[in-house]
Amino acid sequence: MLSILLIQSTLLTNPAIDGSVEPPVVEPQPLSMGILDTEEWSGSASVAITDVSGNSNSSNGAANLDLAWEGDLDKIGLGAHYAGVRNTDRSTGDATTTSRLYQYDALYNRFFSEEKNLYGYAAAGTRQDEPNGLQMRASGGIGIGNRFHLYQQGEVEGLLNLEAGVSYVSENKVGTINETSGVGRVAFDFDGPLMESVSFVADGEYLNGGEIESYVQNIGLKWQFSDKMFLEVSNSMAWDGNPSAGFTSTDRIWNLLIGADF
Repeated sequence: MLSILLIQSTLLTNPAIDGSVEPPVVEPQPLSMGILDTEEWSGSASVAITDVSGNSNSSNGAANLDLAWEGDLDKIGLGAHYAGVRNTDRSTGDATTTSRLYQYDALYNRFFSEEKNLYGYAAAGTRQDEPNGLQMRASGGIGIGNRFHLYQQGEVEGLLNLEAGVSYVSENKVGTINETSGVGRVAFDFDGPLMESVSFVADGEYLNGGEIESYVQNIGLKWQFSDKMFLEVSNSMAWDGNPSAGFTSTDRIWNLLIGADF
């Protein structure tokens, strides 16, 4: 008992040189704000402008913004994407926008263990590509996924995420009535280094149910030429199993992007 009292007195007081007792020194503890802590967020922004001349004259532009936050077992991802192709008739000089895409995504993952393999997810997003027949597609759903830690290249790890679940989709196409349906969803996301400063990135999502069937995919090669800056060659493909009359089922866009990580 005496030893306990001595320990307590040592912790609670600090003797001064003149024999008086000073109050204990309390070290300030850092305040954790969780998801509100801006230092825990990371992201990237990129833009692309391409011009083609000769028999035809066209320009291609794109912009992307991605944000991510990851805690002990939680992960949040937000994305906004734009792409457009503008063609000019060389005989008349008239320019028209033949393709324009607006896409917004939000994703929440909750890992079931500290190994960060198996997780549950909730995903929502919208996609608008009216020049290609899609006025609006809005979806939201839940499911389960697994992260595979495939290999290590230096300090960078190759990661593959596979997901399966259900979503509720509302889809409005040019010239057709609005379709709403519960659908099955499968998706993947891969980010893996190929060599020093070069990595392969790809993601895709397939929806199928009722009158709705679609697949979107993005693939690219990314070169990190400095600590924060990168170049990326990417291809975006969108396939519609039931396109509107007068529209093709597949739309593709190529981009050469320059971006920055933050």
